[in-house]
Amino acid sequence: MEKPQKKRNTRAPRVASTKLRRGVGMLVINEEGLILAGLRRHASGDKAWQLPQGGLEYREDPEKAAYRELAEETGIPAKDLELLHIHEGWTTYILPPEFIEKAHFKGQKHRWFVFKYKKSGLPDLSKATDKEFSELQWTTASWLYDHTVNFRQQAYREVFKTYASLLA
Repeated sequence: MEKPQKKRNTRAPRVASTKLRRGVGMLVINEEGLILAGLRRHASGDKAWQLPQGGLEYREDPEKAAYRELAEETGIPAKDLELLHIHEGWTTYILPPEFIEKAHFKGQKHRWFVFKYKKSGLPDLSKATDKEFSELQWTTASWLYDHTVNFRQQAYREVFKTYASLLA
């Protein structure tokens, strides 16, 4: 009688670097249809600009996370925002290999929220509790696309295309 062979585990080992981190991205638009962009504090070069974004906390509602992240990163309180739209799907991007080891995940998956900023001028960045950005500015989608890191560009293209009618 032939001895039964052990079943071989063919699944890839589960390591943190194979995961996508779930989060939210925020497209904040002013009266003129310009987009709020932040210059990453610890980045350099002409591709260091990005939209506000952040990770979801355990069991956190994505809409609540969007308001929380905007307050933390830009200092904008919820009362100064009008929620215009919630993007139906999720966008994803994969980090370059040099970022994966530090991040402990291979990329990010975002649900996008589109807000209108109800005040004039720039938000008061000194009120931000998370010092993610060193500077904020209002800009066009095309300028931001050209000044953000390559791995985020596809997600930004999808969001900008979906909400083109709202943008300058």
